[in-house]
Amino acid sequence: MTTHAKSDDAWADLFLSAALAPEQWGVAIKAMADATSSRHGQLIGFGPGGASFNWISEIDPGITTRYTADSQNRPDHNFRVGADQVTGRPGIVHEAHYDIARQSLRSDEYLDMCSDFDIFDGCQTRLVASNDQMVGLALLRDGRNGRTSVEERELFGQIAGHARAAVRLQQSIEHQGFALLSGTFEAMDRACWLLDATGRVGGMTPRADALLASSRLRVSDGWLASERAEESRAMVRAMRGVIGSPVLPADPLALPDDAGGIAIMLEYHPLPRHPWAMSFAPRAIVTARVGEPTGRHVQLLTRTFRLTPAEADIAIRLSAGQARPAIASARGVSIETLKVQIRSIYDKTGCNRESQLVRMIGMISH
Repeated sequence: MTTHAKSDDAWADLFLSAALAPEQWGVAIKAMADATSSRHGQLIGFGPGGASFNWISEIDPGITTRYTADSQNRPDHNFRVGADQVTGRPGIVHEAHYDIARQSLRSDEYLDMCSDFDIFDGCQTRLVASNDQMVGLALLRDGRNGRTSVEERELFGQIAGHARAAVRLQQSIEHQGFALLSGTFEAMDRACWLLDATGRVGGMTPRADALLASSRLRVSDGWLASERAEESRAMVRAMRGVIGSPVLPADPLALPDDAGGIAIMLEYHPLPRHPWAMSFAPRAIVTARVGEPTGRHVQLLTRTFRLTPAEADIAIRLSAGQARPAIASARGVSIETLKVQIRSIYDKTGCNRESQLVRMIGMISH
């Protein structure tokens, strides 16, 4: 059977296989492009908070950086986005709609990119559309392919039905990751929040839910936050750091108690990323450790690192996020004396920077 003569069942099998083994999406969208005599096939998605993916068959990977830039997602910059918003838009948008949308462009940037990659023509359709996300399927055609024919658009529409079912299936599978991971942490009796690609909470364990009810932590508009604005800002920075890093965890974030100890220690960890994930799977884990009394912290640090009680108190205050002037004031010492004591703490613990000390204190203390 040639690619152009695939049966409807064969297309269904091809795309459902991609949902179950996502690395096969490249094969599926290339087969779609070949069957419609198009240069490239494309599957693209946009979600809340900027989460996105953009898969294009047989094209220079550099296009994805240019294509997903914020300006390229505006209807007055990108004629494909503009055509999708044309009044009376049909299920399949094509070159006739692109012609209309190009008349309203305010920038040549996207046109220049289309010229560079030779992708002016083609057609597209929405597979999934809601208030906070969109997944679309498209053909991108070069000058040799020319404009799509009625027959090619009909075949594209047929294939799109199978792609839609596959996207729904993969979304469901990725969302199940939240339940599976939450169940694992529930068995460990840990306070744990799972974050999606936007940084929003997609699932939590019962212990985490209980901590929200008994502490100043809360979930606001989907975001893990604190009743204290400065702590919420620090949590957003930690979240963005771990979502943006495929490997490294963020530094632990200590929320201080009224006595200067650690009330809650938050730890942000990235989850393994898969190149063909649609941004709906869990991307990071936040775990919370509830602080112990300051006195117990001091005793533990003096035993572990041979710190003096004063040095242990300073180390705890640093890990709790207190500023050096505040620590000096609380200790009744000058800033210069505090610097000497901190150097001694670094020497005894083997740390060479404050973030490293915070991480170590958090691990040892809990």
